[in-house]
Amino acid sequence: AAGLALGIAAARSPRFAAVQRPLLDTAQTMPAFVYLLPALALFGATRFTAIFASVIYAVPPVVRLVEDGIRNVSPVAVEAARSCGSTERQLLWKVRLPMARRAILLAANQGIVMTLAMVVVGGLVGAGGLGYDVVSGFSQRTDFGMGFAAGVATVLLGIMLDRITQGADGRPSPRKSP
Repeated sequence: AAGLALGIAAARSPRFAAVQRPLLDTAQTMPAFVYLLPALALFGATRFTAIFASVIYAVPPVVRLVEDGIRNVSPVAVEAARSCGSTERQLLWKVRLPMARRAILLAANQGIVMTLAMVVVGGLVGAGGLGYDVVSGFSQRTDFGMGFAAGVATVLLGIMLDRITQGADGRPSPRKSP
């Protein structure tokens, strides 16, 4: 949701996009483990720390994909809606967002995958769940099977969520006539 809101704001305001661009560049070039350091300093080793780090890790690609999708909506469609008297709000909700649907679904997919990439890293700081099982399983010889199973479960969860978001794109729009 944060990535969607920031992407829409960046697509609507070139000044906001210019201010946000260096922050996104910085956030996208750092390795995943680096996000835990400031989160650990602020919040300690808790589940919230892992959530905070994964949001910081996942938001930049979502923002960029949403911004790109909205900016690349056909100018002809936007001009047609403007000539019919659409307000900026109507242009956003009735023209730009529906026409940028594929980019928004891709952004959601990337956000999900990036968040899952932080699951194991979050397990290092006490996040629990599959990430903790992967870390503890691979760090202790006796729990190797559990770590392997948790790793496979994380991969399968990512594949399942990827297929769900891809399937959402193939669904017919309720406004389309058969």
